[in-house]
Amino acid sequence: MGSTQLGDQTDTLSFSEKHVYGTSSDDFSDDKQKTHMVTGDLDVIEPPADLERAIAGKLSPWTLMVVVMELCERLAYYGASLMFSIYLQKILGRSKPEAVALNRVNQFMSYATTILGAIVADQWLGKYKTIVIFAVLYLVGLVLLTISSADFSVDGGFGLPGFCIAVFAFIGFGTGGIKSNVSAFMAEQIPSGYRPTKTPGVYEDSKLTVERGFRYFYWSINVGAFVGQMVCPQVAKNGSYSLAYMIPAIVFFVGIAIFVFGSKKYVKKKPQGTVLVKVWKCMRYARKNKREGQRHWLDGSLGAVDQPWNDEFVIGLQRSLRACKVFLFYPLYWALYNNMSDNFINQGLTMRRPSWLSVDQLNVINSLVLIIAIPLFDKFVFPLLRRLGFRMGPIARITTGFAILVLGFVYVTVLQKMIYTKGPYFDFTGDDIPEDASNDISVWLQIVPYAAVAISEIFSSVTGLEFAFSQAPAELKSVLTALYLFTNCGGALIGLILAIWGGDPQVLYVFAAETAVLGVLAIVFYFCFRHYDDMIAEQEQFGN
Repeated sequence: MGSTQLGDQTDTLSFSEKHVYGTSSDDFSDDKQKTHMVTGDLDVIEPPADLERAIAGKLSPWTLMVVVMELCERLAYYGASLMFSIYLQKILGRSKPEAVALNRVNQFMSYATTILGAIVADQWLGKYKTIVIFAVLYLVGLVLLTISSADFSVDGGFGLPGFCIAVFAFIGFGTGGIKSNVSAFMAEQIPSGYRPTKTPGVYEDSKLTVERGFRYFYWSINVGAFVGQMVCPQVAKNGSYSLAYMIPAIVFFVGIAIFVFGSKKYVKKKPQGTVLVKVWKCMRYARKNKREGQRHWLDGSLGAVDQPWNDEFVIGLQRSLRACKVFLFYPLYWALYNNMSDNFINQGLTMRRPSWLSVDQLNVINSLVLIIAIPLFDKFVFPLLRRLGFRMGPIARITTGFAILVLGFVYVTVLQKMIYTKGPYFDFTGDDIPEDASNDISVWLQIVPYAAVAISEIFSSVTGLEFAFSQAPAELKSVLTALYLFTNCGGALIGLILAIWGGDPQVLYVFAAETAVLGVLAIVFYFCFRHYDDMIAEQEQFGN
């Protein structure tokens, strides 16, 4: 099957690690999807004989309801979580290392539970019910977070316990359960096949419509993140944290209401059982039926009779396992990436800044760069590279993203050293250092690393999702996506360990060590997997 790549055409699909999750149009090509509700002219599954040009169709209002719900959820998540670092230090009295550690536990929970959400939906409840149940759980956490941050709760000693219960027991599980299902559910609202238009030879192609749906989905994530990061820290700075946390709760309640309102219009696929059992049986069969001269250990499952898989599934499983090898390099990437939500903020707190600025708001630079840069790369940069003869396969793009992040963190490390060379507090280790101490160096110097992280996402995070989609068979796409997202848990665990050295001046050595290790791993990664680009090019050439 062909992979979805940035910059292929104006109708190609772009995704971001901030978070886009879901499925591809190939998921809707099986026999069970050939019968579906349509309005107007009858859709056809196979390309029509008179097909001259395919276009994306319009998204239905109920499909957009799912997109709006995701916008509200991402506003709630980024609006609330962005404030955790300063809230834990300024209001709950935690040290920098403690605040970093608690923030990394939140990140771990948010991604570890994606697999749980996928299993619950596939095995028991289906996507719609799973999304609603986990959304309610999430909303309870936001309400509890609002209550626990009120003055009477903090003064009464419930601030930190309430925070931990709200974030780890409710919000973490809630967002993970939603992540693994909501984008795939959005795509399921789009009937598969070709629909004729008023122009002869021109048909609406469901694959392009699904791609359009994901583009809206992507924009909803970044718009939600941008608004939440702009508004909530300012409310906390000029009002109270309780009021600031109330905003995500109210917005997400509205999002859930909109989502539920469209319930009767949604296509709701019944749970079919987890594909993991099928994968296990296929692997076990291959082990028991080894053949001489086989190129891959799973070749023993090819040509199996009276088994729940076919050869296409086996080949797709082989590709999926190759993708998992690639994903093993991602945890350290995420460990560096996650610094934006804590160590970057702590760094900004030690720098000179305007009185109206809350330093955690600088995260909006990352969202803004993504919103602007993704279309530019999609429509201009990648097409230009192809015209110049530079074909960037997924491994080349992932390596480029790693390299950009390394360069960004070289800058961060040098900047941290510069902060410690400036007065009046230098490395903040002397006696009587005030709580709001900062050195004479501008916080606007942080714009560069926030932007560098965003550009690295376009190459590494986006491509990681595309790689998962293109290499997995239809039944395994959501599973492989969940495994890709799960690599963020590894990054959170690395960050949790390194949080011990998250204070001044040890954080300088953390930045330097992370930068050096990822730099070495980027080189190892390229030489280990560069041949995959040729394999994938051949795969796309033959349409497999």
